[in-house]
Order: sequence, then C-alpha cells, then structure tokens
Amino acid sequence: MEKAIKSNELTPDKFLNPVELSAMLNKADELWILGETKKRKSLVRQAFLIQTAIFSGLRNSEICNLKVVDLRIGNSQSHLIVRHGKGNKERTVHIGKEYKKILKRYLNWKMENGELNPDSYLLRTERSDKYCVSGLWRLWKRHCFKTLHSARHTNACLLYKASGNDLRTVQKQLGHSRITTTQIYSDVMPEIMQESMSQMEKLTHAIRKSVSQKCMATA
Repeated sequence: MEKAIKSNELTPDKFLNPVELSAMLNKADELWILGETKKRKSLVRQAFLIQTAIFSGLRNSEICNLKVVDLRIGNSQSHLIVRHGKGNKERTVHIGKEYKKILKRYLNWKMENGELNPDSYLLRTERSDKYCVSGLWRLWKRHCFKTLHSARHTNACLLYKASGNDLRTVQKQLGHSRITTTQIYSDVMPEIMQESMSQMEKLTHAIRKSVSQKCMATA
C-alpha cells in the first residue's frame, strides 16, 4: 500500500521548475526562428511541440491525435476538442491568449507549406501524417532530460496556482475522472508551499501586531 502511494507522489523531478520552464520556452522561440530562417520544418514542429505540451497540458497521445478540425480559435472561441482522451472520453480544453496566437501562427505556417486541411494532424513527421507516442517523446527528449509528461504536470501545477487553488478547474481541464487524481497537484510545487508559508508568516505577524496594539491601548 505504501509503495502504491509513493508511486503516485508528484516529486520535483516529475515537473519543470521555473528555470527549466523558462529555458524550454526560450528554446521553443529559438527553434521557431531558426526553423523559419533555415526552412527546416522539423525545427518548427519541435518548437510547436514544446509550446503545446506546456500551454495545453495534453497527454502525449492527445497531442499526437490533435487535428486542425479540433481547434476552436475563431469567432471569439479559445478552446480545442480532445476526441479520444483517457478512457476514450471527449473533452473541451480551454486555452489562453498566448497559445491561441501560437496556434494561429502555426496554422499559417502549415498553410504556407501545403500541410493544411481540416482533417490533417497538427504534428506530422517528414514521412508520416502523424507522430506516434514514442516518436513524440523522442522529439521532446532532444531538448529536455525530463519526460514529456512533465510538461502536463507543470501545466497542472501552474493552473492550480493561477486558479486560486481550484482543484475542480484543474480536474476538468486535464480530464481526470476522479478528483483524488487531481489532488496530487495541491502540494507538489515548492514555490507554492513557500509562498503559502510566507503568507502564513505575514498573517502571524499581523495578528501579533494587532494584539500588541490592543494591549498597549488598554494599558
């Protein structure tokens, strides 16, 4: 039982710390510029993979299966459809303004390179119309020693923090069937714990100061 619990723990080695996260996004920017400048499609795809993994929080297989037709980024819409998530379930994944711009830029690039049609996969190889899970993993490993799934964990941790510690929001976005699965994100990031402890200390000092002032007033 103890081993099973430990295997589900989200330790720091399973998500990107702030330095690693920043480095990966910087790498994506570099790959995109170099890919367009040198006309190397593989570099543009690598850039898009990094950005998609971090900003969407999709599972490896969900990224592989994502098609142009699954995007909803027009007419004030900002989400995508996962057709076959875990358990073959369909769900809506909301996206932010920055990733929406990335998607539009990438679609324009695909159109310029004759790769764009509604039924085409967003990510393809030079020889195939889509990536397999292992191929996508190898593409990610060119730039990060941590797993591709670490990007999903990172996305969830940051979303948990940004949403005001709302587990239900994270659960829905990631497609977890049980809230207990999502709860691992409630205490994994050292930054979250450190910030919480700092806030606790500030509250403690405020209480102490308030009590001290009241005592002086009644003395």
